[in-house]
Amino acid sequence: MIDILELTIWGREYSLPVIYDSLSDGVISDSQIKAVENFKKHLEWIDSSKSVVEEYCKEDVMDDDENEKKDNIFSYIKPERLYVKRESELPRVALMCRYRYDPEHGLAIVYSQDGKVTVGIQDIII
Repeated sequence: MIDILELTIWGREYSLPVIYDSLSDGVISDSQIKAVENFKKHLEWIDSSKSVVEEYCKEDVMDDDENEKKDNIFSYIKPERLYVKRESELPRVALMCRYRYDPEHGLAIVYSQDGKVTVGIQDIII
């Protein structure tokens, strides 16, 4: 099951697919569906995560002499999809992004059900 969510991410509009981590039978758990519903109720988490993402990326961005738009987060991050981890309790929702400074691993911005944000390579959630 793939849904599309219309989101405003740091001032830009996106239509992002929602990918669910599922068993081989493709079944999506009720807790995963609830996680997406909770995320949709708290879209302000996206805006509040921007400073956490910028702090995580700061060293890479500052070391890049070719990036002339250092103050534009979209010069190094491109949101691509939402990913909902299959977890028994309170699944997390991750905004998966292309990341200029680690194209192999990308960047994940992981939102817990309580609004806590974790940023790292996509391996932290997959």
